[in-house]
Amino acid sequence: MLVIAGQDGFVKGRVSNTGLELEPKPDGSPDIATAIGKGALEVVRSNTNPYMPFYQPYTGVVPIQTGEVAEDIAYYLAASEQTSSAIGLGVVVNKDGTVMKAGGWHIQVLPMASEETLTNLEANIQGLGSTTTLLAQGTPTIDIARLLLLGLADVKSATFSMVPKYGPCEDLDLEERMKRAISAMGQEEVDKILDENGGIVEISCDFCRVTKRYDKTQVDEMFLAAAAPEASKD
Repeated sequence: MLVIAGQDGFVKGRVSNTGLELEPKPDGSPDIATAIGKGALEVVRSNTNPYMPFYQPYTGVVPIQTGEVAEDIAYYLAASEQTSSAIGLGVVVNKDGTVMKAGGWHIQVLPMASEETLTNLEANIQGLGSTTTLLAQGTPTIDIARLLLLGLADVKSATFSMVPKYGPCEDLDLEERMKRAISAMGQEEVDKILDENGGIVEISCDFCRVTKRYDKTQVDEMFLAAAAPEASKD
């Protein structure tokens, strides 16, 4: 499973085994832990702003502990980034397996937090119940925040809001990525594919499943464009 998320709220992902079928858990949520199984959680963080953290890409890898996404992300933050966090995630699915609702929360504990604050927060998290159940009941996110911070903060309104964006890849970015992928294969390998496929190279995006076709003229233009920057260095 691969997921890419940006600070602008754009999220995309892919699952390699899309045909896997599992019985839901007692609360009706998918059995994600069994679906994920054992393995490793690898996180790559980067930032295009040189004045912000992770300007240089940072990669952290930890063993998957339970297969529950929230628990494993919290473990990653503690083990790899030394950040104490509590995370809750939930998803409500339709009978046909499509997602009706999905959401979650993340609380990060700062080093100066008092024992009283931690005790209060732990009690609030324990009393919150299943995030999936809250979503199914239609509980607004602001109300979930109030329950989590009960006795700690007076949450009257959200100070920041972002609407996630899903869907197909942006066409211009997709085109550039596909051209780079073809160029990276090398002229000899691509020429062989052209010969075997009637002068056409097909390439598909693993995220949005869009397939693009390029003929020999277009492929030759890609290699010329890729070689131009190298020639200018000489």
